[in-house]
Amino acid sequence: MHCTPESKANVALGERMAEQIKGLTQRLGAASGESERTLGWLEQEVMCGLKGIGQSLLAGLCEVQVARYPAAEIACGCGGVAVYTRQRVGQTKTLFGEIVVKRPYYLCATCQHGHYPVDAQLGFCAGGVSSGLGALLALLGAEFVFEEAAQMVEKLTLVHVSPNTCRKETETLGQLVAADEQTTLAVAWNANAPQLPAVTEPIRGDLYVSMDGVMVHIDGQGWKNQWLGAIYTTKATVHSKRPETLEVRTQQPSFYADLGELQPFGRQLWLEAQRRGLEQAKRTVVIGDGAHWIWNLAAEHFPGATQILDWYHAATYVWQAAHALYGEDTDFAKQWAKQHLDLLWDGQVATVIAHLEAETSRKAPVQDTLTYFRNHQHRMRYDRYRKDGLQIGSGTIESGCKHVIAARLKQAGMIWSLEGARFVAKLRTRLKSRRWVETLSLRPPPHRTYLRKAA
Repeated sequence: MHCTPESKANVALGERMAEQIKGLTQRLGAASGESERTLGWLEQEVMCGLKGIGQSLLAGLCEVQVARYPAAEIACGCGGVAVYTRQRVGQTKTLFGEIVVKRPYYLCATCQHGHYPVDAQLGFCAGGVSSGLGALLALLGAEFVFEEAAQMVEKLTLVHVSPNTCRKETETLGQLVAADEQTTLAVAWNANAPQLPAVTEPIRGDLYVSMDGVMVHIDGQGWKNQWLGAIYTTKATVHSKRPETLEVRTQQPSFYADLGELQPFGRQLWLEAQRRGLEQAKRTVVIGDGAHWIWNLAAEHFPGATQILDWYHAATYVWQAAHALYGEDTDFAKQWAKQHLDLLWDGQVATVIAHLEAETSRKAPVQDTLTYFRNHQHRMRYDRYRKDGLQIGSGTIESGCKHVIAARLKQAGMIWSLEGARFVAKLRTRLKSRRWVETLSLRPPPHRTYLRKAA
């Protein structure tokens, strides 16, 4: 058998691990025999023991990569030559706790830049966190308050991390998402050779677009709108209690979020629609409330789309007018509201407008309802939409505003930096859009720069 430094290191590592496992088994066996132990106690002790074993195994496997005679010199990026100096110890935090690895160190006399070739090979970052731990921190940081996320990591892995480390990993990954989106946008809007993103999650049938905003508290700037867009498809089924009607449910929503100007938001949402197969969709449907910016973006980026005013916003205006005309919760108000909701449901928005125009009341809620219906009557053909099996409510984006943005960024007392709110929101949209694995691939290998000052 050909004996190499690597094979010797593997054998030695195996022997060490066997001894460590044997020692753990003997210790826990003896402790169990001394008195009655509960399953919970045994679980905790085994977890702690396996964490220590995993820590040793992980460090040992890293050292196997180092177990070779170091080259005398390596090329440096400056064009010079880095010369082997000595073995140096590095420490990093992993899913099994901190590990220490001794690896060869090279120094370039030309630029005074230090090199650890094994670090680049392993993705080892002295003084930092491992790729696996960083991914877990970013995942939990995107879902929970950073303090809670750090506590959960410790409960799950028995590894202590600070909330600030969790914040850093979460926001750094969100920043990479923002940079990737900006690159995609620049390529798509390149005047000479525009290139659209590949269709990676094609929609079959109708493609729906919906938009809204969520107010987020930004340090030094007050409350600002976090824009959110949703791209999704639907599935129509017969209603279980009303067989004569169809129940149209959202399928596979994906999201895009951003703070700032609406123009780049609209372009990025259009790119997300392209990724979902906008060009191949049967038709495009835009659903929204009465905000002018929604319909301006719809006209710019989704011309020819079927535009639908959210049914529940329209119904709210009917009730607003009814209460203004006949008083809160009166029988007359209820009868008037039901009559006009039935008319809207059947697509007779012109009749509703005529009835409002005939009212002698000049109360603001009545006039607001009249103006609202006049402005959006071409988006209120609910009878036709229902006949075509289309969704008429904006529940998807309303729900998205709550569970994608508000659930993480609008908890009690939260005040965000502009970058923090933006990056965390972007990370959550990727997570809620089933793109987590793709997002993790954006991370560069962990690295640390070693630069000595010249004498």
